[in-house]
Amino acid sequence: MIAERTREFELLDEDLVESSSGQGRVVLLSGTVASGKTTLLRAFCDRHADGVWPLFATAPPAAHGEPFGVLRQLLEETPWPRDRLQGLLGTGQMADCAHCAAAALLELAEDTPLVVVVDDVHYADKPSIRCLLKVAHRNRSSRLMLVLAESTCDWSVRSVYRMELVRQSHFRRVPLAHLSVAGVREVLAEHLGTSIAQQVAEEVHDTTGGNQLLVRALAEDYVDSLEYADRDGWAVGESYRQAVLTCLYRSGHEVLEVARALAVLDIAGSAQQIAHMLEKQPRPVRRALQRIERLGLTTGGRFRHPAARAAVYDDVDPGVLADLHFRAALLLYRGRPCGRAADHLVASRSADKSWAVAELRRAAEEALAKDDDETAIRYLEFALHGRAEPRERAGLSMLLVVVKRRSDPAAAVHHWAALMRAHRQGLLSVPQVADLLRFALWHGFTQDAEELVDWLGRAYHASDGPPDGVLLTTGRLLRHTYPSFLPPGRQEGSYCPKDCVPLPSGFPVQAAEMLSTLLREGVDTDGSCSRMAEQILHNIPLSDECFEAVMSVLQTLVFSGQLPQAARWCDDLLAEAARRGVPRWQAQLMACRAEIDLRKGALPDATRNAEGALTLLGPDGWGVGIGAPIGILVSAATARGDVTAARGHLRRRVPEAMFQTRFGLQYLQARGQYYLAVGQPHAALADFRYCGRLMASWDIDAPAFLPWRSQLAEVLLQLGDTEAARSYAKQQIARARSHTTPAYGMALRLLAQTADRRERPRLLKEAAEVLHACGARLPLVQTLTDLGYAYEAGGNPQKARMLLRRAGRLAEVIGLPNVPTQAAASKQDQQTRGSQGHSGGRAERSPAESAPRTLTVAERKVAALAGLGYSNREIAQKLYVTVSTVEQHLTKAFRKLNVKSRDALPLDLELDIELPSPSASAHVDP
Repeated sequence: MIAERTREFELLDEDLVESSSGQGRVVLLSGTVASGKTTLLRAFCDRHADGVWPLFATAPPAAHGEPFGVLRQLLEETPWPRDRLQGLLGTGQMADCAHCAAAALLELAEDTPLVVVVDDVHYADKPSIRCLLKVAHRNRSSRLMLVLAESTCDWSVRSVYRMELVRQSHFRRVPLAHLSVAGVREVLAEHLGTSIAQQVAEEVHDTTGGNQLLVRALAEDYVDSLEYADRDGWAVGESYRQAVLTCLYRSGHEVLEVARALAVLDIAGSAQQIAHMLEKQPRPVRRALQRIERLGLTTGGRFRHPAARAAVYDDVDPGVLADLHFRAALLLYRGRPCGRAADHLVASRSADKSWAVAELRRAAEEALAKDDDETAIRYLEFALHGRAEPRERAGLSMLLVVVKRRSDPAAAVHHWAALMRAHRQGLLSVPQVADLLRFALWHGFTQDAEELVDWLGRAYHASDGPPDGVLLTTGRLLRHTYPSFLPPGRQEGSYCPKDCVPLPSGFPVQAAEMLSTLLREGVDTDGSCSRMAEQILHNIPLSDECFEAVMSVLQTLVFSGQLPQAARWCDDLLAEAARRGVPRWQAQLMACRAEIDLRKGALPDATRNAEGALTLLGPDGWGVGIGAPIGILVSAATARGDVTAARGHLRRRVPEAMFQTRFGLQYLQARGQYYLAVGQPHAALADFRYCGRLMASWDIDAPAFLPWRSQLAEVLLQLGDTEAARSYAKQQIARARSHTTPAYGMALRLLAQTADRRERPRLLKEAAEVLHACGARLPLVQTLTDLGYAYEAGGNPQKARMLLRRAGRLAEVIGLPNVPTQAAASKQDQQTRGSQGHSGGRAERSPAESAPRTLTVAERKVAALAGLGYSNREIAQKLYVTVSTVEQHLTKAFRKLNVKSRDALPLDLELDIELPSPSASAHVDP
């Protein structure tokens, strides 16, 4: 039984009974291609083969066949001899032949009920149609049943016969619909079994629209897919693709042509659009679209399944395909319904029109805005192969470099020579030359960079009115990152004389100006820079145009000592950069995060982030900026005592031009620290002094960025030159200006090492307090260690032991292995530890390691100062309270934290609480 054709069989059987009784019938089966008409007709003839005489013919589609071709097929199935057949069809006029043939068929039905079946009658030749119509006119009182099958909506063939048939009272039209979900399930069950049919019937119906040919093709594909062990379940395959093409080829050239246009357009195209694309009238295109949908291939103007579209698309000749893509591109360019004209231009391999190049650039910019770098590069590279004007070609090359630098800066280098030629030919605008300068500076093209700086300077002087933001931002970039490239006499403000009134500045200009000011003045005294930095970060987007400003703002927060805020913003921006998949942003933000970690003393995190930054871009992609992540890796390894790792990082290749930038200063500082750690103080002295000379000459002598005087003092102390060390420490204190910065605290520690034994603890306590308030944990470990030894030398072993233990515990937290302070504390307290059964060390941290937030603010302040070695009286003086109040707060803190001594206080107190500023009496007059 054929699925869902019970009603059709009943109607045909009913008409056959009537015909057999002498009341002839005419039946027209109507359905789309692959609706099962032929299958139904043959099944009907087979089931009645014993009681009737079936004559079966199929009309050929080619040019509607030869004259009498269909009729000849019918007559050849009769028992008549060949000479009679020749007599019926080979002589006389066509009208006479048709009349005689119709009479012969009616005569044959007198003896035996006759069923005359013609499939695809819409293709039948005209003489045969005339004969069949005569039969239809005369079979009302005969035992002849005429069954015709047509493909609906085939407007490319004649339809006169339909009107003649409809006029007959014994005529019946039987439409054939596609299968429902239940019918699809029935067909699938026949091929795949009931269980699988139940699972996939709805999906198959959605894919095929119930087209029987397509349903059976999918069933075959399912069976084929089971032969592959690595394939999971049902997959659309070759049978389905061939069935799709069969449906279209059997539907005629017009339908096939429209289907191809729809496959190329790959959107829900309207009849008007496709007609315009094919240069045809909308009406026949609309009919073709309707027929394609009735075939079960499309719904809502789009292919039901990607495999259907792919089958049609892959079947198109390459030359025709390229032409269709170009037509689609032109259609979408003019109408812009979806902005996909660029894809079709690339597929057509044609960008010879000016509008095509412009459209490719526009599409590349849209792709870039969506962080689709691969697509943007594809559009731009294809546009460069088109017919573009020289200035437009230079602009395309600049944009291509911008896109490539996002993911692989090194890959953009091979465009450099062409871009410099374009610049020298005057094809680039001021903003483009400014971008080209940044490219040159980053990759160390020093000679070209000097040429570009000179050109921008001349462009500024040649312009009327105030400078625009591009020149201002570029000047500040030179000032704070590439100061060696500033033209002579422009150290104070590149491209902007003091008597000039600039245009209102945007975020990029403000960000560059803040960083330049901070590096020049050395400290954010009133906090205005850090406040403005956060305001900018709240409003500025993360984009290619603003990324430089974002990094400047983050560095402003870092250099102004706002490490928690910088870390929070950096983490948020890094998450966004990772989500959007821009490696350049990720790498530079990771390097910034590594610097924050290093300044906070989080050495493992600093190492991980710096290594991640290097991995993302590679050495060539980092250019001169490589000095920052390598410097961080060297500093972190040196601080951990891993000089082997530090030496390995220093052996990496770095560009010579790096030493003309701010990144080179970071590298030199780290290398000096390494030399000092491996016992080469003179080499360290040379690096630190060179840093100092460069920073002074570049006017970026900011201790918050690089405290080179303190580092010189440390080297001089190791060399035994105490007076020189003291002088540099005092200079650093004076340069630091603020008494609440890590640079001030580190300089104070070094100054304490040059002071006498009685003065040393006071200076070290103040240094510890400053470093504690700043969250600078690495120098805080060193300061607490020095303070412990100072108390030991002063005859206070109990306080020395407490401080050395705390220094050791903090050192473990930040990743410093084999810290000597722990051993020193153990030696001092060997008997005490023995009596406690070795319950110290790590076990001592267990009572309050997590620093519960149950303490009041006052209790936390008192406990934090006590942990830094202050006596109760000193705490009372600093907090302006009585000694009794301090004792009460400390007692409550000990009870809440479940500790019994100051050295058991949790480290969190030293890191999470903001302490009062050091007293004025403790400040050192340099």
